[in-house]
Amino acid sequence: MSDTTSPASPAPAAKPTTQRGEARLAGIALALLVVLFIAINALASAWFSSGRLDLTQDKLHTLSGSTKTLLSQVEETVTFRLYISSGLAREVPHLGIYANRVRDLLLEYQNVSNGKVKLEVLDPIPFSDVEDRAVAAGLQGIPVVTGGDNMYFGLVGTNTTDDVETIPFMQVDREAFIEYDISRMLYALSTPNPTVVGIVTGLPIDGTMRITATGQQEPVPPYVVRGQIGQLFETRFLGAQVDEVPEDVNVLLVIHPKKADPRTLFAIDQYLLAGGKAMIFVDPFSEAEGMQGQLLGTVTDGSSLPAMFEAWGIEFDTDTVIGDRLSARKVLPENGNRPVEYLPWLELRGPALNSTSPITSGIDVVAVASAGHIGVKEGAIVTLEPLLTTSPGSSLIPSKEVQGFRNPLRLLRNHPNGNQQFVLAARVTGSVPTAFPDGLPVIKQDEDEAPVKAPPWTREILTKSAKPLDVVLLGDADLLADRFWVIMRDFAGRQVPVPTANNGEFVLNAIDALAGSSTLLELRGRGTASRPFVVLQDIQRNAARQFEDKERELRETLQKTEQKLRALRQRNPSGGAGVISENDRRSMERFQRDILKFRSELRTVRRSLNQEFENLEARLWFLNIALVPILIGLVAVLLGIWRGVRRRERAHEATAG
Repeated sequence: MSDTTSPASPAPAAKPTTQRGEARLAGIALALLVVLFIAINALASAWFSSGRLDLTQDKLHTLSGSTKTLLSQVEETVTFRLYISSGLAREVPHLGIYANRVRDLLLEYQNVSNGKVKLEVLDPIPFSDVEDRAVAAGLQGIPVVTGGDNMYFGLVGTNTTDDVETIPFMQVDREAFIEYDISRMLYALSTPNPTVVGIVTGLPIDGTMRITATGQQEPVPPYVVRGQIGQLFETRFLGAQVDEVPEDVNVLLVIHPKKADPRTLFAIDQYLLAGGKAMIFVDPFSEAEGMQGQLLGTVTDGSSLPAMFEAWGIEFDTDTVIGDRLSARKVLPENGNRPVEYLPWLELRGPALNSTSPITSGIDVVAVASAGHIGVKEGAIVTLEPLLTTSPGSSLIPSKEVQGFRNPLRLLRNHPNGNQQFVLAARVTGSVPTAFPDGLPVIKQDEDEAPVKAPPWTREILTKSAKPLDVVLLGDADLLADRFWVIMRDFAGRQVPVPTANNGEFVLNAIDALAGSSTLLELRGRGTASRPFVVLQDIQRNAARQFEDKERELRETLQKTEQKLRALRQRNPSGGAGVISENDRRSMERFQRDILKFRSELRTVRRSLNQEFENLEARLWFLNIALVPILIGLVAVLLGIWRGVRRRERAHEATAG
């Protein structure tokens, strides 16, 4: 009998029990991870805010410091209602993208305001109560599909006292100005006592009526800048003549005071001596008046305030306008086939704008037309801070040469580059004496009539500044005219102004600065509808200067040759071919060959004029469109080669191991 012992085998229940315990632990760990994930996201939402990097040149996606300051000063609750039709993004994708940006921007207003700004986003479904509210608020509905329902994309702002501000339709053309538009609404709704702006002018700033060629009357709309001023400030038109400037006027605009009577000038003088702030627009030649004078064949006089300027020590010449080839605006001359610089019409940008002044800080371009220059006399008692200046190569042109039917090419020939730099807008400060030392002026109605005293003066007559003078002085009134800085575009049957320069922002900045409020200064000039390629413009300008003399010489030679040929043909009229001398025949053939040669050279010069511009444009197209995909493709090819080499190396190492 043998004793056999079998080896001990593990208990069969041990393995399943261990597996169940590990599965239970894994389940608990997974549940804890889910709870931890939810907790971290909840804490992150409560404790942290999202971050963004705004790489746009004008920081269009970031609230400016002025907006944050304005939001911190809001005392009463302001409610923004953004009406966006749900089908807008589907029917008009680019408007849908823009609507998302507007909504995000308004959410930032709400988040930064500490509850003072509330946002409601509403969908005005057709025939709904919401649509009725949108229509009642003055929003503009447009049919994006022919025969379809109206779509809405507008903004309505209200405060606790039922004041209402609206943007009827948020146009993409004003995307660069969206923060300004929203902050303007917020400022108007949160400021109980707005700045009062008084306007003294004889120009049709507020609109007028004109007679058409058929003898009918038609309305002329107000200047766009007048609407901008009225949106932000309380505006009062005081007329071309005033007896006294109202005491509650914070800023006085004196525009083209061409025919102001002595009482009006005295009222302005006393207002400024008492500490009133003003923008004064004088002009050696008003283009707005010049259009009418051109039709009538008359000469238009300039405007100035000679008595006041003499008392202040200011120089302003109404007999000359500034010409600046480097800043000149291009126009198409009569019978011309390419634009040329028109010396008196300037687009001032870059170094021409005083970057240290809050009035011009952030401004891209200001357009002026036939402007005069401002200076100070030696020993003047005022300080002049330039705001707008020309390039150092500017010159002066007699104002009579820019009136009537003007010839840009002749101005270019007669007025080459100068060697002076002129100031055409400045802030004037200091203590000054009155321009009326004899007191209240006596007015004469006509030379043969006895003097007539003006209405009695109800205030103290000042002989010197009670408070320092603070005036923004401009040598151009056409800076306000629409034709030089605004284009009108048709939008759903409605004319919409689109700025090509920052003239309106410049005026509003100046009013803000004079009124002592800088809340909205930073918001203006963050972008314009016109974004010119400065490098290409400089190349075109340099090429024009380089080839213009050659082109002029060829044209003159061509004209002389054609005159000689015409003289020979007149001496040998048609039908007399048999009596043409051999010398005349050879001369005519030579002249014809010369004409063909000169025309060929002229075409070559014309082609050369734009060759550099076209070459650079082609290079930029290549860099912007083709270069990046090519570089990405090269990187992908190199990465593929590198990965292939690495795979072969690993395979070789594995085989060797």
